[in-house]
Amino acid sequence: PRVHSCPILSDIETTVTMSLIQTIASLIPNTLVLPHWLALTFSVLIIGGLAYAYRSHGIKGVVAISGQVLAITFVQLSTKLVQQNGFAYPSCIALIHFFFVWVVTHILATCEADWTLYFSDKEALSKNATWYSKRILPIAVLQTANVIMNTTSLKYIGAGFNSIIGILCPVLTALISALLGRRFAVLAWLGIAIAIAGDAVISREGLRNLTVEGQSASLALLGMSLGIGALFARSIRSVLMDCQMNQYESDQDCPKLSPTKLLALTSPAVFFFGLVLTLVLEGLEPFFQIPYMNFEAATMLACSAVSAVFLSIMGMCLIKMLGATAAQIAGKVNI
Repeated sequence: PRVHSCPILSDIETTVTMSLIQTIASLIPNTLVLPHWLALTFSVLIIGGLAYAYRSHGIKGVVAISGQVLAITFVQLSTKLVQQNGFAYPSCIALIHFFFVWVVTHILATCEADWTLYFSDKEALSKNATWYSKRILPIAVLQTANVIMNTTSLKYIGAGFNSIIGILCPVLTALISALLGRRFAVLAWLGIAIAIAGDAVISREGLRNLTVEGQSASLALLGMSLGIGALFARSIRSVLMDCQMNQYESDQDCPKLSPTKLLALTSPAVFFFGLVLTLVLEGLEPFFQIPYMNFEAATMLACSAVSAVFLSIMGMCLIKMLGATAAQIAGKVNI
């Protein structure tokens, strides 16, 4: 059977290059402010470079990668703005995202033939439940933890700093993939080492800047801790998703699900876990406050929900196309 291949050379080079860029960026003085036109130009050049680096995957691959980067940025910024405009209920915001992802992916999945293959009447219900508990529930739990911890961290740290912490996600994903039989070139491990060093420098400077700007050190550390927790959950979740779509050496029974099928199977459980956490952490108050949201918060919430749906679908397609590690590398360009 076909074994899921290791990242191509361009992905390895991207890891090393991005890590070097992040390390160099940490040395730039805090007082340096770029003009808006220069920042926009730089952003366009990054997207263009990303398209060139992944051109071998065709137009669909380039669109998926570029779209995911933009969606990550929009989700982070719009969610931060929702909280700043008076709706400071991160778990409820995440729950709204979960709901729309569930609805959209269910509609898409019903358009695919035989998407209920693993729940057909040819198999016993107990066998289906065992399969679901083993293959799908762990992903749902990790996805819920990832989104809620990541969203909550935005209450205490900025979207940019949160994204910087997440640069270690490809590193952890690669380590977990290696444990499951994935093989990496020596150059890839060099990139991992550089990424760890660079992220340590940047995170230290980011924490120092927060305290200088008046943020409580304890709250800043809480935000960082939540971001790191989301990082671990996201890394393990990505590898488990990869295992359901692409075959690993240690998992010869891969069901080889499509991205939309996998999302459709995980979304109901993700919504349920998200609802439970929202009720435990925030109670019913956020649901009573939704009708009284101001226009800015409601608009940003709608933007974040649409971006979350697009991000979920494109992210899953990238994992299917590139593998868990390479997909995480591509997604880190949003920083």
